[in-house]
Amino acid sequence: MLTFRIKQRLPALRSLGIAVEYFPKYVNRRSRPHGLDVVLLSFILRGRGRHMIGDEAFTENGASLAVTHYGQQHDILTDARGMEVINVYLDLQVCPLPPLPRELQPVLPLFLPLHPHFQHRLNRIVRLQFDDPKPFAELLFAIRRELEERPAGFEEAVALRFKLFLMLCCRHAIGHGIVPSESAVAQAQPRVELVRQFIDQHYAEPHTLEQLAKRAGLSRTALCRAFKGHTGKRVFDYLIERRIQAAMVRLRGSDEKVLGIALESGFHDLAYFNRKFKQLVGVAPTAYRAGEAV
Repeated sequence: MLTFRIKQRLPALRSLGIAVEYFPKYVNRRSRPHGLDVVLLSFILRGRGRHMIGDEAFTENGASLAVTHYGQQHDILTDARGMEVINVYLDLQVCPLPPLPRELQPVLPLFLPLHPHFQHRLNRIVRLQFDDPKPFAELLFAIRRELEERPAGFEEAVALRFKLFLMLCCRHAIGHGIVPSESAVAQAQPRVELVRQFIDQHYAEPHTLEQLAKRAGLSRTALCRAFKGHTGKRVFDYLIERRIQAAMVRLRGSDEKVLGIALESGFHDLAYFNRKFKQLVGVAPTAYRAGEAV
């Protein structure tokens, strides 16, 4: 498997955890799947092509943002005219999550990978489709200028613009949703996807397998089997990971007590929360809040 070591090539990733590159005419006619050692945000301003990821594909035609998970093999094929693309590279071990407004916090993990452990079949790549890419592109070009020119206070300027960019993405996801891949649509089980979306939206509430199975109109055994096939995760593993991701956003985005964050994320036992957090993220919640590498 081909993996590009972006962190070695772009110094800004090592210091700020973010780097931006602009390709006014990106042309790629031959497939060469590759992964990156960071999270990749491919912002396509114009052009036509196919975004390939494993056995899945997206038709690219116009403005979109594709978020590719850590190390995920992918490639973008273009026509002869090429694409105008802005690549944003994120190392979330270095780049702290900006504090977002409370109503946007639950949306962020739905499109931005917070940790390699949370990859599943449906989020290896996530896409947002735009009618008007200008507000998003202006922020990314501004970040690029700050990183290139490095004027006084550029670090804070980058952080503020990145925060606004994420806020716009969260708002767009709320208003327009996330675009599924064509193969995922073809293979989707609507009743199982309904349960997954219900968990995403109500992760902090108590759930039983019986209730979730009833919502899907399936037996408990059938739901467990279908959910694993649909996402690659067991039902309650998916739920716990969703709760941990919500806690990660809150830990980096507020000064609330860890106990309060655990409770509001759906955990009712602080010791269990601490244990699962360290198991999945690699560090304790307090260490994650302090910015220690994950």
